[in-house]
Amino acid sequence: MSGDSGPLRILKGLRVLVTRPAHGHADNWAAALAAAGATALSYPTIEVLPPPSWEPLDEALRQIGRYDWIIFTSQSTVASAASRLEGGCFSAWGARPRVATVGAETARALKRAGSHVDLVPSDQRQEGLIDAFRDLETGTRLLFLHAVAGRDTLIEALRGRGCKVDVVAAYQTVPRRPLPPAPAFDVATFASPSALQAFVASHGTRTLANKTVAVIGPTTAAEAVRHGLQPVIAAEPNIDALISAIASTRTSQGGH
Repeated sequence: MSGDSGPLRILKGLRVLVTRPAHGHADNWAAALAAAGATALSYPTIEVLPPPSWEPLDEALRQIGRYDWIIFTSQSTVASAASRLEGGCFSAWGARPRVATVGAETARALKRAGSHVDLVPSDQRQEGLIDAFRDLETGTRLLFLHAVAGRDTLIEALRGRGCKVDVVAAYQTVPRRPLPPAPAFDVATFASPSALQAFVASHGTRTLANKTVAVIGPTTAAEAVRHGLQPVIAAEPNIDALISAIASTRTSQGGH
């Protein structure tokens, strides 16, 4: 079915703020929102930068064969690691180490870069990997790639089970400064706590009053609630689920 009344136009007329870093993931979101009939407004509140030093990541990648597993927590970790490999490709790794990702979008990014993916938990967050790794043997060696100051829930759980976990920062996110005034919008989307924090630090929560705040994942939702907001939460950590969540809220509010 197509046309303005069809499922591809379920957000017709909505102005949706996309706060993800410019290019890459934000471009994919903008395209999906446009296909749903929305006007996507690029408004990155954070920037993705290299880690303070490349040396730890480079050293870990040089010795990748010593690990039983490598864990990628986001598409940004994939892009950062790929940038340090010849040709930006993981295909030379072979079967070792095994590869786990927190979510399906990260897995797709890895496959595009030539890597195999051995594990994606059904619960696409660190808690899902904690459960999926419940039978790892003591002494299993894992490389955990994440952002500077990223969540350490999985790290603590694995170390508590006797695994050896090397934690390496692959990138860092910083607030975009200065953050210009936001364009007029109906919905603000946030894919991470840091993106929401940067927005609130510049504009407070008043700018979000009477707007739909749509988030991906329970961690970002918890950050929104901490600021007194009532977010719409995607059922899965991807843009299609977020669009569905926004559309459902719009319907319940009498939108068309």
